[in-house]
Amino acid sequence: MSSRVILQPTGNKDAREHYVDTLLRPVDILRIKPFISQDEFNHLKELYPNGLVPTWGVTAGVNNVNSNKWNKIQPADVTFFSANKVLYSYGFVTYKIHNAALAQHLWDFNSKGETWEYIYFLDELRDHDIPVSLFNKIVGYSQNYLVQGFTVLDEEKSNALVGYFDLESQTAIQPVSDDEYREIVESFDLAALDIEGKSKSRAEQGFLRKTLFGNRALGTCGVCGKEYPISFLNAAHIKKRSFCTSEEKLDYKNIVMPMCKFGCDDLYEKGYITINNGQVKVNDKIITEPLNNYLNSIEGRECEYWNKSTFKYFEWHRNHHFVSNI
Repeated sequence: MSSRVILQPTGNKDAREHYVDTLLRPVDILRIKPFISQDEFNHLKELYPNGLVPTWGVTAGVNNVNSNKWNKIQPADVTFFSANKVLYSYGFVTYKIHNAALAQHLWDFNSKGETWEYIYFLDELRDHDIPVSLFNKIVGYSQNYLVQGFTVLDEEKSNALVGYFDLESQTAIQPVSDDEYREIVESFDLAALDIEGKSKSRAEQGFLRKTLFGNRALGTCGVCGKEYPISFLNAAHIKKRSFCTSEEKLDYKNIVMPMCKFGCDDLYEKGYITINNGQVKVNDKIITEPLNNYLNSIEGRECEYWNKSTFKYFEWHRNHHFVSNI
């Protein structure tokens, strides 16, 4: 259920070249297309609408040691790239495929006649600067440990590192099944601040975001109707989560809607707007000119998420969280 941490050393010549050639300079999706199925291409196109795909891969390794580790990788896992005793950048896994022909096209073969056929794609690649000595302290390794091979950390060590740096993807969505979501809802107190609580919170949000956005990288705010990258949209509860019963939380197809971080989510949360009879209704609790301009731009808009299944949740918000100016 938790995101795993992947360690990827880049000290040798091949790895350094691959880092520049297919990560810093993402691969054009049209280069990938001839080597994959139409379904795989459609999936990548949803994940990377700009057509630029940061791509990495590993060889099978001796006795398939790397391929066995690669099998553990899932979307929203965090990959750290390391060299010279520093974890110098990280990115989030979005998707993976086993494809020797694509690997050969991108990277050719190494000196042993192997290619990096166990491929995974990344997003949100960012520079970082974590000394391996600090990493060792966080996860409980010996101070003498060096990142020397492709590694997938276990859940405990992954949680320690993810929690320490508060790492969370804004686009890649962790896979969570219906049964796992039910277990989270029935056992999880959102107020918990420990590592396990944060992990479950990320998993719950991931499930709700997957419900709303699927594999798309773009989405539309349910209030203002504007399209944004999904990193700028929240899976917002129509009825305040802390007041939802367990049964209502499990009604995940109706209890949440996308709201943008550019104002709509905050305005709804603070009771400046609500949805009444399918339209955005506003009030004038405390108004400044910029706020008034924003409210005027969304007042009366039709909300496509208002229907007979969501009606009761919008009614709760209107009756309990919205101060009418009438």
